[in-house]
Amino acid sequence: MGVTMGIFWYILAVSVIGSQATGEFSVLHSPDSLKFSGSSKTLESLLKEIFSASLGLSVEENSEWTGLSIVDPFNTPEAVVEVYVDGVSSLGNGGSTKIKTFPLTVDEYEPDTYDALKHRIKQRFTNGGNKLVNIRLSEPNDFNDYVNVFGEIAPPKLSKQSLQHLKYSVEEDYQFLTELEALKALISKVRSGAISADNVVDFYNFRFRSLHALSDFHGPNSLQTKEAKKLLCEALRELSDAFVKAYDGSVLVTAVATDVAHTRRAVRSVPNERQQSLQTHEDDSYTADYAAIFNILLWFGVVFTFTLVAIVYAIMDMDPGRDSIIYRMTSTRMKKDN
Repeated sequence: MGVTMGIFWYILAVSVIGSQATGEFSVLHSPDSLKFSGSSKTLESLLKEIFSASLGLSVEENSEWTGLSIVDPFNTPEAVVEVYVDGVSSLGNGGSTKIKTFPLTVDEYEPDTYDALKHRIKQRFTNGGNKLVNIRLSEPNDFNDYVNVFGEIAPPKLSKQSLQHLKYSVEEDYQFLTELEALKALISKVRSGAISADNVVDFYNFRFRSLHALSDFHGPNSLQTKEAKKLLCEALRELSDAFVKAYDGSVLVTAVATDVAHTRRAVRSVPNERQQSLQTHEDDSYTADYAAIFNILLWFGVVFTFTLVAIVYAIMDMDPGRDSIIYRMTSTRMKKDN
């Protein structure tokens, strides 16, 4: 009963996310071979298909989304860059008219965009050489995994800058500014020529987390949040310019903003008993005796199946006249004593 209720509340949680979470998909730069138009809504789960189609890779799920047109299928971009921003439904365009934005429906807890693109690229390019990057900007140690791509990137150090509303003394502001500095360090590496076009498809995924906490602390419409969004948008434009120069324009640069983190918080506020059932669902399903019971049932099933097959074959080959007392005792030609 507890497991069943856990499954029920898990499904309910997923349904809540699908119905409440919203976001925005922004195209900061696209090459001439692609055309993004209109303002139709798309699903977050379809982003991997949009990126795959943009790179000329095969897609696994058809979509009726009309926001993307492949103008030149023989000259698709060499790289796709995605910056994923947690905790806000929109970044705004920062005053730029060149940025194309589309409403986004968040239909999954954690997007598998990077894993799907990585798998498809490796299937297509078996010789390797592709730059496949997945970095959490809040975790400077992630840079160490991609020294072969960007070279050494020193841990970000905050440099004093003119701020109107954000303060270094506020923890949430400090974390945001530190993560922003990490993004700027990455931009500097791209500008310095650390990466360049090599006619091999690449995919970059960068995740920005700290804007979520800052927005929660100050409020989504606060002056601090608005200033933070402005600073982030400026950095994203610089990132786009750096990648455009590195790939000579043959790159698709995008940003994805979602407030799914707030929806997760709403889901966690269900009554304690229900939440505990959801969190301990797996623990209730598997006990310490699970392995032993599984093996007993498995091998009993195997032995029983082969025994049954052997019995069936033995009966099929049975001679009713000699082998079976049942046939002899029930035969209509059985002899009777006088």
